[in-house]
Amino acid sequence: MPIRLLSLPIADVQYALECMDIDELIAFSLCSNRTKNLVKSSHEKILTITAEIDDNMIKLEMFVFGLGLEKEFKFVVHEGPSIEFHRGDGIEFWRREGFTQNDWIAHFLSLCHPRGKLLKINNVSTIACLDTVQQPFPKFFKLQICGNNSVELTRAAVSKFSSVAHVVSIESNPFDDENHISEFLNLNLEELRLENSLNPYKVDLNDLLLTNSTSLTIQTARITEKKLNRFVKIWMKGNRRFYRPKYIGLILNREINREDVLRGIKYQTVNGQEHRLKRLDGKELLIFVGRVNVSFEFR
Repeated sequence: MPIRLLSLPIADVQYALECMDIDELIAFSLCSNRTKNLVKSSHEKILTITAEIDDNMIKLEMFVFGLGLEKEFKFVVHEGPSIEFHRGDGIEFWRREGFTQNDWIAHFLSLCHPRGKLLKINNVSTIACLDTVQQPFPKFFKLQICGNNSVELTRAAVSKFSSVAHVVSIESNPFDDENHISEFLNLNLEELRLENSLNPYKVDLNDLLLTNSTSLTIQTARITEKKLNRFVKIWMKGNRRFYRPKYIGLILNREINREDVLRGIKYQTVNGQEHRLKRLDGKELLIFVGRVNVSFEFR
């Protein structure tokens, strides 16, 4: 005999939700706004959801934690009212009349923690493909542009999505004499990560001085000790000069000489590894110089 689940006392409804597997919970959340809110308040939590764009196909990968268990689920969202649910033993087709690709994505994103939303641009052939997914991703935590995208596609993805992402990660190195790295370093971002170990990024003194993101990490960078030293000295002379970055971290493509980086600079060593510098206007800079890395923390 069928039981009207939502007519039960709230304690019984919560117990029923705890007995459901995550795929059952997701299916339950699609019944109505009330069931969606019940699932969002359940013990099962979608911690991260990765949306991977591959031309007109959007792949959603969910990482779920609940009651001590970790699980992964994958969906493929097409343009119509149906989606593919990929299980270990096959594929199920879910369908909801009236739902579009945007509706599916918006529903899944609403179930996830805000800091767990990742938009991944992978192997996209045309800029027009980005237009089809701009609407369902009004805001997310991280934008990841994979290394197999063209220069034009990388630019377009940064232009369309960087303003609604907390972290922007670019895994390609499209920079040369015509496409300079400053094009992205000038962007007003919360956190920018340039990540390409096979083809290091060439970084100049002016690139560091003109950086406009609050946090910048480059892996891997090509820059000399002389330029790093000059950067610190120019910052020290910038009395009451505005400088937006709070952190710059560089992982280098070779070993560096710590003495050359700090040559001619007065500093105070703290914690045996970090060096504190203080300007006339009271601003401080904390420097760490490792074997193949250097970081600057501006206070």
